[in-house]
Parts: sequence; C-alpha cells; structure tokens
Amino acid sequence: MSRELKTLSYEALKELKYEGYLLKETPERVLQFGEGNFLRAFADYFIDILNEKTGFNSKVVVVQPIEGGDAIRNYINEQEGLYTLILRGNENGRKVSKRRIISCVSRCLNPYSQYEKVLECAKNPDLRYIVCNTTEAGIRYDESCRFEDAPAESYPAKLTRFMYERYKAYGNQQGKGFIILACELIDDNGKELEKCVLKYAEEWKLEEEFKQ
Repeated sequence: MSRELKTLSYEALKELKYEGYLLKETPERVLQFGEGNFLRAFADYFIDILNEKTGFNSKVVVVQPIEGGDAIRNYINEQEGLYTLILRGNENGRKVSKRRIISCVSRCLNPYSQYEKVLECAKNPDLRYIVCNTTEAGIRYDESCRFEDAPAESYPAKLTRFMYERYKAYGNQQGKGFIILACELIDDNGKELEKCVLKYAEEWKLEEEFKQ
C-alpha cells in the first residue's frame, strides 16, 4: 500500500504525532551567512541542542552568501526551516546512527533579491550572534565593493554594511553589538575578517565611532 509523501512541516509532524524536540516560535537571535550542509549539520545542530538543553531559545535566520543558491533556500523555506540531520559514527566504542529534526532555523533570505529584508534584520533588537562559513575564499577584500551596492559582492563588505545598519539603529549601545563566529577554514579567520571590515569602513569613510 503506497503512502503519500508530505513536505516536512510543523503541521505534518503534528499529524504524525512526532514526539521529538521542536521549537516553533522564538526570537531570531542568530544571523547565519551560509546555507550549506556544514553549518546546518554543525552550528545549527549545536544551537538546536542549546535550545533544548539550556533554554537558549534562539532562531537562526540564514542568508545565502552568493547568487545561485535558490534551490537550497527554497526547500529550507518550503519546510519552514525544518530538516532532518543524520549523525553516524562511534560513541563510547559503539557504532551509532541518530536522527534529529533540527528546528532552530526560521527562514532563508537571498540578499540578491531580498536585500532590504536582510538589512531589516540588523534592526532586530534580539539579534546578537553572527555565524559564517563562506568557504576559504569568502574572507577577502574586494576593492570594487561599494557602500551603495545592494548587495556588495564580497562577504566582508556585506557584513560591514550590515553592521553599519546596526550602528545606525543602536549606536554604541551596550549589548547591541554582535558576537561573530567565523567558521571559514583559514588561519586567524576572525582577525582576517576584522581587517577586511575595518578596511571597508576606512575606504567608505564611515564614522570613527562605528570603527571603534
């Protein structure tokens, strides 16, 4: 007897009487540049565990870093951010195979067609963390990038513009800055990202208070 396949959704899981952990509604406190398997099976998995075990209560809004990632973005949004993670390996000397539905992702945005929606996230008072994995080539200074680009081509330029939007909304208000977790596979990834951001801030003649 054939069984109809349904798109993964909160309603479908309710119909199936799914008893695993789910977090449907909570503030978006994490912005993630990168929608690939690595971040969704690594950072988002840890965030999902934090939500369940510690009350972190955070949703992740994902931003695709380059053009042409619409297929992944579409299915993330079609499934209300839900996806199944399969973990296989060894644990305490035994082979394990575990499945977990990840529910910490809220949506995925395309900055090339939804740039204003991405910038709007910078005004969210709950947003506190930025996670990124834009591949080894992602953290680079591209002198062709301009402040008015919508969006700029390089990731550090996109980040600088996003952080400036935050600065315009909150200035140097305590607790409104970002904690940035760079996952690119290069030495001193965070320091390299900082250098690029400061270089754009200088090149674009942004306020000294913003740089500080």
